[in-house]
Amino acid sequence: MSSVATTTSPATLSPADPGYAAAVACFNTVHRPHPDLVVEARSPDDVVAAVRRARAEGLPVTVQATGHGIASDLAGSLMISTRHLDAVEVDPDRRTAVVGGGATWDRVIAATAPHGLAPVCGSSSRVGVTGFLLGGGHGPLSREYGVGSDHLLRARVVSGSGAVIDTDDDPDLLAALRGGKTGFGVVVEVEIALHPVARLYGGGIFLPGEAATTVLPAWRDWVATLPEHASSSIALLRLPADPALPPPLQGRFVVHLRFTTTASADDGAALLAPMRELMRGERSDGGEVVEPIADLVGEMPFAAIDSVHADPTEPMPVWDSSALLSGLPDAAIDALLAVAGPGVETPLIMAELRQFGGAITRAPELDSVAGRDAPFGLYALGPMVPEVAAVVPVVVKGVVDALAPWSVGALPNFLPADRAGVPGALWDDATLARLQATSARMWA
Repeated sequence: MSSVATTTSPATLSPADPGYAAAVACFNTVHRPHPDLVVEARSPDDVVAAVRRARAEGLPVTVQATGHGIASDLAGSLMISTRHLDAVEVDPDRRTAVVGGGATWDRVIAATAPHGLAPVCGSSSRVGVTGFLLGGGHGPLSREYGVGSDHLLRARVVSGSGAVIDTDDDPDLLAALRGGKTGFGVVVEVEIALHPVARLYGGGIFLPGEAATTVLPAWRDWVATLPEHASSSIALLRLPADPALPPPLQGRFVVHLRFTTTASADDGAALLAPMRELMRGERSDGGEVVEPIADLVGEMPFAAIDSVHADPTEPMPVWDSSALLSGLPDAAIDALLAVAGPGVETPLIMAELRQFGGAITRAPELDSVAGRDAPFGLYALGPMVPEVAAVVPVVVKGVVDALAPWSVGALPNFLPADRAGVPGALWDDATLARLQATSARMWA
């Protein structure tokens, strides 16, 4: 067994107290939570006490670990910060890990990598484990192993009455936590399955944004040929003139092709060859050749997974939204290019397409993940900085609306602030009724 953990003394803070601002700070800085009280829990007992206090004082309970999913100011609530519940204990023989409710994926990877094991996590290891799992959780390993919540084996949850419930004794609760997202108590611990993945062949290829009209259709056709152990996404990125970026990327509009496989480097290179052929002047069909700006795909340890998407690591103000897509015909690609492609003046940072399918489509018996059959996902992101903040939500919505004819729902982990916590059409009627019943029971 191996573990990593953090332990410090507990704290209950009001807005006037030193440390309050740091305790409530979000990764998405567009939201500035202002709960009446914040309890920095260091143990499940702290969570129990906080929930009971909230009930006694008539305050709703809110929960935050990393602040990726906060969508309001949380005024009038008692916030439980679970960020210090970050212990990770690995059982390499069983290929499992017991993870505190506030841990981030980087802590899990640090504990599992020495054993040649990996979790199904997302494109950024800075995201909280619990929030990712409760929303289903898509990542580079999902086409081979399923979404993150498929590997949620057990959870300990504090109910609205302060009772501690283990899902071994409550299969309906486990089913709700596997993709139902919010409203099922305060998760203080999860147990997850791990997989024998120590390395990947993967990374990103940066291409001129002007080539998007050539690259996107080629990518759509190419991903249809990939086996389940391979995964890809592609993004239209408008990068800032940031000196921290490599000079060839500063201030540029680029296409970012991402690729990973658990296959060998030779097999991975063979799978990627059709896209590299497009870029190296080796096309036999006489089509347009695309010169890459940088090809960063190669052999890598799984612990370097963040380098594939190269997501931001520092808090920033953003507005985002998503959609699940039934397909990606030429008309859908044209619709995306019309709002986010070459020649479009837009404050967008990113418009991204992710390939799904494979093991994502195979649900376990206890499950609440929405949209498993969607072959693609769309994600759009814009910066909420003063000069464009008034228009960014409209622009992001415009990207999602442009692909509405092919939309079959959305990802719970990427709903915009004005839809967060609102089920909408994410689940079918039977699943939604089951989730609502479980939520009502947990907060009774």
